[in-house]
Amino acid sequence: MVRDLRADHARLEELLTALRTLAQGDLVEVSAFAPIDLADLVEDVTGETRRRHPAVRLTTESPAEVGVFGWESGLRILLANLLGNAVVHGHLPDQPATVAVRLSTEGEFAVLTVDDYGPGIEPAARQAVFTRFHRRPDSPGSGLGLTLVAQQAALHRGTVTVAPGPGRTGSRFEVRLPLLRPDAPTLELPVQLSMRRDWLAGDRS
Repeated sequence: MVRDLRADHARLEELLTALRTLAQGDLVEVSAFAPIDLADLVEDVTGETRRRHPAVRLTTESPAEVGVFGWESGLRILLANLLGNAVVHGHLPDQPATVAVRLSTEGEFAVLTVDDYGPGIEPAARQAVFTRFHRRPDSPGSGLGLTLVAQQAALHRGTVTVAPGPGRTGSRFEVRLPLLRPDAPTLELPVQLSMRRDWLAGDRS
């Protein structure tokens, strides 16, 4: 009984933290945005993931530098939740998770992929994983982790998609963010900051 109560308390604490973070994304101001080296953030977050989950087989591939215009805290949230999702779901029964992170550039975009080798996501459910409180029956999470990823991708004028992983097994989450342009103003307003944003309540018109 005590073990169950502790688990329920942990889930409630995680839910409240996720809701608070979602609200912060809705309220963030343009002054919080600045040039960011996404390669450094990927290195930091993957390093933290390795420390927290030493059994996970985690590989990374990244250029020395990838500049984007962003909110550092928000991009950390995006990366941490993508990796956290892969750690929880990116494995088969009784096997440690295997996760591959790759950061590259393609045209005017930074492209981040997170591959796992778990059971994958059915095509009909791929868009639903980004909606609030969507979770698998066996998921220990709040159902908001990937919603936060989608929020931060939109906030940074980017996109996030999910598809089958390498070899048609597992899942591949791909995030595309505009690269920092030398000719862009330092305080360029992301499109979504000039629109009504309400991820917490679900209205994103």
